[in-house]
Amino acid sequence: MIKLISGYEIKYNEDFDRFFQNLLEAIITESRRISMIKFVAQENTASKRDIFLQEIMDNSIYVTQQLFEIYKDNEKLTKFIITGFIFNSVIMALPGINDSITPHEAEEEEDDDDKEDTLH
Repeated sequence: MIKLISGYEIKYNEDFDRFFQNLLEAIITESRRISMIKFVAQENTASKRDIFLQEIMDNSIYVTQQLFEIYKDNEKLTKFIITGFIFNSVIMALPGINDSITPHEAEEEEDDDDKEDTLH
């Protein structure tokens, strides 16, 4: 189980993708909720966006610290979680990348484009 700064708990799920999604949703939802409370309370002169991003960072650090603690007792689980985080982050970034799957394929496409512009 992972806790956020607010005390909200995310239970570990054997389905890692579901766990990862729940964790992301909780960090976003709780960070937004807490940032609105801080903004309304005028604890900050920062913008809503900056307070929200700070809450996301703080929760991310808090989750990371918990993973280090879990590592002491269950190294294998922690490695699996961290690998899953990286893998899912990469997968989520794919839609923003060129349609090419590999850098080599992207280079080949560029070379093909250059050939079409060449007059012989």
